[in-house]
Amino acid sequence: MRHVRTARHAHGGKTVDVRRRTFDRDRKAAAVALDQGEASWVIWYGVASRFFYAVPTWNCPGPLIVRGRSIIDLVEQMRDAEGQVP
Repeated sequence: MRHVRTARHAHGGKTVDVRRRTFDRDRKAAAVALDQGEASWVIWYGVASRFFYAVPTWNCPGPLIVRGRSIIDLVEQMRDAEGQVP
């Protein structure tokens, strides 16, 4: 059985311009803004998980990653984590 080339990007065929999509632009911008204001944390937003994440830059006993669905939730968890460090 012979394979028929039906793909749009077959050699010599027409190509289709696809516009790049950005998801959750406002949430990523909020994570960047918070990251710039928090010197002792690294903060990012996961588009696939739709969570905000933060990792401390100081030495702590064991791995510590906090996450929240919103910036407010994340900041609360960050402050709780800072309060538990000896």
